[in-house]
Parts: sequence; C-alpha cells; structure tokens
Amino acid sequence: MSKVPKTLIKLDIDKLKLSLKKCIVGFEKLQYVIFSQLQVLKIRNAFPSNGIPIKFLENNGKNLKEIYICCNDKSFNLLNLAISKFCPMLRKLSTRIKNNELETLKIIFNSCKYLESIKIWCGGEFLSEKQALETVLKYSQNINELILYYLFTVQFNLLPEELESFFVNWTNRVPQKSLSLIIIYDEENSLDKNDENIEIINKYIKLGVIRKFKVTGFDHYYYI
Repeated sequence: MSKVPKTLIKLDIDKLKLSLKKCIVGFEKLQYVIFSQLQVLKIRNAFPSNGIPIKFLENNGKNLKEIYICCNDKSFNLLNLAISKFCPMLRKLSTRIKNNELETLKIIFNSCKYLESIKIWCGGEFLSEKQALETVLKYSQNINELILYYLFTVQFNLLPEELESFFVNWTNRVPQKSLSLIIIYDEENSLDKNDENIEIINKYIKLGVIRKFKVTGFDHYYYI
C-alpha cells in the first residue's frame, strides 16, 4: 500500500484529524488502513472526492468514542447510517441531519447506546430545534450534553411553552440525568434574548435539571 502523505493527516496515537479546504485525493487508500487504537475521528472542510468513507468506519469504527464531522456532502445520510452501524461505543458525535432524515437520528440513538453528547445542526434544510429536542427526549438513552448549532441566517423559532415541555419531560426520564444545553448562534437572535426562555432556563437550573447552559457564537471550539 502506498504511504499516506503527511500533509493529509495528523495521527496522534488514538486521534486522526483530516483538515483540508479541498477534497482529499486518494482517500480510497486511507479508508482501508486499520488504526487499532483509534478513538477520535475529526473531519473538517474535507471529504473524499469519490464519496463517503464507509469502509474506513467499517474497519475502524468499533473503538471510536468521538466523531466530529463538518463538511458538505450530498450523501451525508449514508455516513450517519454507517456511524450507527459500525460505531457502537460512540460517546460524542457532531454531525448534520436533514429535516427529511429524522429516522436516521432515531437509528443512531438506538444503535449508539452509550452516546452522551451530540451536536445537531438546526434550521434550513436541517432539523428544527423542536424536532431535535423531541427526538433526543424520546429516543436517546444516555445523553447529558446537547449542542444545537444554528445556521447563520436561521431565526430561533422554539416557543417558550415548547422549551418548558421539554424540560418537564426530561425530569421524568429514567435514569434521571442533568443536562448541559449549549446553543451556538448569532448573538442578536439567540435563545437568551427572550425573557420567558431565560425564566424557564433559570427555573430548571435551580431545580438541578440543567447542569450547564451556554449561548456562544460561532467560535472554533464549538464549530466542529
């Protein structure tokens, strides 16, 4: 097998990071490499020109605990389904799910039973915040951190009564777990600008239902 150019990957014992502005040429070679200790996979602004690296996940997914993917691809749903099939030990996931692919999110929660943290893109062609909250509430098993990432042009549409309903039902989950809720959003239109929402948030912080609440801009840490 040809040696993978060092400019394409950064391998740090148990972490693999792919970060390019252009599609990765020759990923068909990398996807057949087996990284026996790989636990963290990050792909940012890069994707193989020949499609989704499903074979890579088939070979390396069983030990993966964290997957962060931020790139554009028409076949993203196939990647999410591959994650649900080949990554049963996953703890953290950052991905995109379109509003007509809600069943895929349900499959991920059903298959990745140890998933504790998920970042979900909201707005436009992606899930609405209501869809995201309802699906996390009903189908996730071990989630204790929810990150909602809004597109730049999307307005916050979640009603206060919908937010209240989510937290009421969250308190009835078994086993009970406090939740970290992080909103990545335009500061001028974020959830914390609504007084009713803030009252609800503060109420459930005092009750211990919310462990952490944060509204942040589009910084690098939460971008991927």
